[in-house]
Parts: sequence; C-alpha cells; structure tokens
Amino acid sequence: MKPLIGVTGYYVDHSEIGKEGLRGLPGQDMAIFSYDYIRSLQRAGATVVLLPIEEADQIDSTLNQLDGLLLAGGADINPLYYGDLPKAYLGTVEEERDNFELNLARKALEKDMPILGICRGLQVLNVASGGTLYQDLEHEMGPEYFHVREQFRKWQGSHSINVLEGKKIYEAIGQKSLMVNSFHHQAVKTLGRDFEVSAWSFDGVIEAIESKAHHYVTAVQWHPEMMSERDILQQRLFNHFVNVTSKKVVKS
Repeated sequence: MKPLIGVTGYYVDHSEIGKEGLRGLPGQDMAIFSYDYIRSLQRAGATVVLLPIEEADQIDSTLNQLDGLLLAGGADINPLYYGDLPKAYLGTVEEERDNFELNLARKALEKDMPILGICRGLQVLNVASGGTLYQDLEHEMGPEYFHVREQFRKWQGSHSINVLEGKKIYEAIGQKSLMVNSFHHQAVKTLGRDFEVSAWSFDGVIEAIESKAHHYVTAVQWHPEMMSERDILQQRLFNHFVNVTSKKVVKS
C-alpha cells in the first residue's frame, strides 16, 4: 500500500472570490491546492489527500487515517498567536487557516506523526511549539536580509544554504550546501520547544528546522516542491519523507 499523505492548502474567503483573476462566484469560499506539492509526493510514491479546513473536533479522526502530513506554504501567520502585535509590514493573514493548521500541527505532533513543513509550514510548526517569527526580515533585520527573490523562476535557486551534517535534511540530500529558491519575507526568530536548526542561509537566516523529540518532524523555509521536477536533490527531500511514512505503513 502507498502511504497516505495529507496536504494543507490555501483558504480563500468569499470576499476575495472574483478578485485578481480568482475563479468562482461571489459568496463562495474556496480551497486551493498547488500541484507542485502533489506531484512531488506522487513521484516519491505517496497517495495524496487534500485537507480542507475543518473543525477542531474533527482533526483527530482525519489524522488517524493518514500516514504523514505536509504543511504547505501560504499567507502570514497572525502574530497574536505568538505573542506579538501586528506590524504595518505584516502580510495577509487568514484566521480560518491559522486556527485550523495550528490545531492540526499540535495534534500531529502529539501523535508523533511524520511531518514535513514547507515555508509557512515551517512557521506553523515553530509557532505551534511556542516559537516566534520575524514579521518581515527586511524591516526587522535590515535590507541585506531581503529574501523575496521574485525575479527568479520558481524552479531557480537564488541563494545558497549550509546544511548541518547528521540532520534529516542532510540525510535526504547527502551534501552540506544547496542552492534554493526564496519567496519568504518572514522567518524563525526564536525556536519552538524541542526544535533545532538543521540548515542556515548564507546570511544567517534559519532555513530548516527539525524536532529532537519526534521520530520525523522536519521543515524547510524554501519551496523544494517548485524545484523538484528539475532538481533531484530537491526531490530527495520528498523521497526521504515518503520513505519514512512507508515504513509506518509496513509496521501498521
């Protein structure tokens, strides 16, 4: 049997439908999922389950049917969830998604479920574990920490990272440096409970974290799913993750 991997998506409120080219009719709420995540997991041998927002009391039942969880990228997390006040440079926040994914992450961590977080997903795991974020790297750390490299195609690496040996990211890709894309303006400020850094950007920004208290919980700040079709090293992150969930299937 192929492992079942749940993947989170974007939540689009009905007030946004019809704007900026979004499909749908006024009054509809929409869930949107990127095929980049889906195809990367499918190439690794997983069956993908798309996870819409649901009530907190339904999360346990959903997680019990899954072998792993991928927390996808997206909007900023409301800083009130990590004890900070919203600043003028905060991006869009989606309360429905924040509430759902923070509950989802905490429940998955309690179950010691294999988890891969990507971009916002890394931030969700960090905040769910009591950590904090920079609301905007450029404003809070300086212009030299600007990481939104939108001049590049989604699959192009725009800066280097240093990967720490002995960590799960290193186990997956097998080398100490990697070129990655970069589309984030937020990042980890203080680490959540039981998390440690597994990769740094060239400028000292945290680019990957993993849990010391769980079997397999790891997260990256870049978007490997956008690069994985062209770059085998990026695809290895998904292969490694799915391999862990496959072992869970065999054991069960």
